[in-house]
Amino acid sequence: MSAVVRPAFYRHMAIALSLFVIVGFSRTYYLRFLTDLPPLETLVHLHSIVFSAWLLVFIAQTRLVAAHRVDLHMKLGVAAVVLAVAVVAISFATTAVKATMPHIHPSGLTPPQFTIVGIMSLVLFTGFLGLGIAFRRRAAYHKRFMVLAMIGVLTPAASRIITQSGLREHWTYLVPIFPAIFVAWCLAYDWRKHGIVHPVFALGGAALIVSWPLRLVIGRSEWYQPVGEWIARVGAGLQ
Repeated sequence: MSAVVRPAFYRHMAIALSLFVIVGFSRTYYLRFLTDLPPLETLVHLHSIVFSAWLLVFIAQTRLVAAHRVDLHMKLGVAAVVLAVAVVAISFATTAVKATMPHIHPSGLTPPQFTIVGIMSLVLFTGFLGLGIAFRRRAAYHKRFMVLAMIGVLTPAASRIITQSGLREHWTYLVPIFPAIFVAWCLAYDWRKHGIVHPVFALGGAALIVSWPLRLVIGRSEWYQPVGEWIARVGAGLQ
């Protein structure tokens, strides 16, 4: 009996998403030593190290499945869950600390208001990851949820690419384009491969797209203001 051929899509998607993040942070982190930028705080280094480790695990998991080593994939999955918890915790701390830095973002949001962008990304990441774990024995669902979780946290990398391109003033309109491109790639893959879009990509992709205007609405709402200010106070306590 011939071996089952695993679709290359998920391996390619994992590499593409990881490269996107690396390119986005190339100047401000990975190649920072080649610039005259000031040293980074310990928390930022910790955040970068943990998330870089997540990228490596994300790619490794797709490679293990492609190599038919599902047993190792499942064992590494336990460590991946622990790493994901660290990613969420440290990302929240980083978001909180940034909320203490006085500036007005191109979106018009103040630092406390702008925390909604990072918080929404973490909610999406955690939600899709949790669903991926819950459906870990249903491969068609699991792998799609994991891809969506990764797409959900592309904002920081996209922001830096836009800034480095000299288009920061258009941040509000340009940032959502990047996750939309990856979502479109997912939908196109399903349609071409199966003739129908899997509900995880259809509904999850729609949630990612809708989250963008929703973030700005929530950030400017009266009820979120005290939430953002509380997050900023947490950040002040971490400094």
